[in-house]
This record gives sequence, C-alpha cells and structure tokens, in this order.
Amino acid sequence: MSEQLFVLGLDGGGSKTECVILDSSGSEIGRGLGGASNHQSVGVEIAEKALEEAMHAARNDAGNPKISSACWGMAGLDRPEDEMIINGVVERLLSGIRVEIVHDSMIALVGGTGGERFGVVIISGTGSIAVGYHPSGTVHRAGGWGHLLGDEGSGHEIALRGLNAATRAEDGRGPKTSLVEALVNAAHASSIDSLAAEIYLRNWTAPEIAALAPHVLATAEEGDQVAQNIIENAAQELALAARVVIESLNMQSDTFSVVLSGGIFSGSKQMVEATRREIGSFADSTTVILPRHEPVIGAGMIALDSLKSEG
Repeated sequence: MSEQLFVLGLDGGGSKTECVILDSSGSEIGRGLGGASNHQSVGVEIAEKALEEAMHAARNDAGNPKISSACWGMAGLDRPEDEMIINGVVERLLSGIRVEIVHDSMIALVGGTGGERFGVVIISGTGSIAVGYHPSGTVHRAGGWGHLLGDEGSGHEIALRGLNAATRAEDGRGPKTSLVEALVNAAHASSIDSLAAEIYLRNWTAPEIAALAPHVLATAEEGDQVAQNIIENAAQELALAARVVIESLNMQSDTFSVVLSGGIFSGSKQMVEATRREIGSFADSTTVILPRHEPVIGAGMIALDSLKSEG
C-alpha cells in the first residue's frame, strides 16, 4: 500500500494569512489562520510569525501529517529582493520541503479557474490589481500601486468615494444620497461631522477605511444613484486595468477566463455585472467568472501539481 502524501497551501495577505493541508486527492484535511504576512506593510518579523502561526494551526488541525510539497502565494512579492526575503523565511520555517513561492495573484487565478495558469485575474479587496498570465510564461500587471497612488476600483477607493459623496451631500455641493446615513450608522457615529473627526483624529488606516466599502455596495444595491455611480466607476477602472493587461500580452483574440477575485466582487452583484459588461465590450471571447475555489485552495492545487511532476 503506497504512503499517503500531503501538501500545504498558503495565502499570505495584507490582512490575514490562510493555510490549508490537502491530501493527494485534493481534499482539505486541515486549515489554519494567522495575522497579516505582507512583509512590506508589517515587517519581516511580524510576517514570519503570522506565517508560522497559520501553518502550525493547519498542521495541528490535520493531525500533523508529513508535508511533501508546499506552495506559498504571497502579497508583496514584487521585486527580486522580496523573493530573497521570502526564501529566507521558507528556509527557517519549512527547511527540507520543496516550496514554490508565487505572487498571490497566481493562486487567485488557479483557485478561481479550478487549475488553469493561463488567463487574467482582477483582485479587488482592500486594494486592487489586474494580472495576466500568458501561456508563454509572460506576466503583465496593471494597478496595485497602493492606496496613496492608485488602487482604483478597490474597497479603499470605493469607501473613500462614498465618504466624499456623503460630505458633499452634507454641504449641498453634491446630490442627496443615502450614503450619509449608511456610513454614519456603519461607523457608529452621531453625524458625518463626528465621523470625519474620528477618521482624522484616529488616523484611520487604509483597511479601516476600506471596511466601509460593503456599506457603499449595499446602498448601491438598494437603488441609491450616487452609490451606483461609484460602483460603475470602480468597474470601469478595473476593466481598464484588465484591458491594459490583455492588450499588453496580445491576448485579445484568445479564449480564456477572467477571474473576479476579492471581497468587493463577492459582496456586490452589481459590481460583478458592471465589470463583466465592461470587459465584454473589448474582449468578447473571454469568460468572466467568480472564483470556483478560494486562493488558498489554489495554492494547494499548485503544490499538488508540483508533487505530481516530481512523481
């Protein structure tokens, strides 16, 4: 009887770290959670602790099986220096195990499509980015510049636009909108003035601002025109990023999937439909889909592929 083999898949992000253990058939047998592990935003030491925490919890949940292969999908993997840093962490935490380190957009694509490494993924969570993977191995990205310089179509920008619309409505500089009441209530504030004071005095971070985005999405779903315009603009920006990626890789006439990944898409049918419509206007041979599996499962699938290629 052959020995059962197990793999580890990990999704290291800017807000949390998820880890799964899969058996050789692809079934999940363990899962663990840790803190943020984007070393660019939290530092290497904190990131390493979060990675160790998530893996330890997943392995314990699975009964501590021997791991034969692993894949880490990491946010902040943007330069050769980043790869060197993460490789060092791998050596300390998973020495002796073959670990494939990829950008977190790759695991979102693989999980989203159910195994394909060719196509485009648009991620809209706290931040945003579009990344395309060509069969030749060429990769192109657009966006991902962070909340100060970009992240158009992200949760942060949607929330910021919602707050701006609310303040304009309060002044009478903009149309009336239900966003005023929705955002004040969401933040447990007494007025838009007190919410603004809270944001400035406590110096809200990008994730804290982005946490208001679901309330903008919900207000749009309820029919508020101002909120709907914000969603339409976000969809246009994300589709534009995808268009740049597709054209840069000369994939206009190819057939492939565009995966809409992240909490903004899963939280708004209008956002999905608007983005799908925009993409269809310039790439009608594509199939725009919501993810079949979450990114951490995509990491596990890559680890399984690595195991099969070794065997």
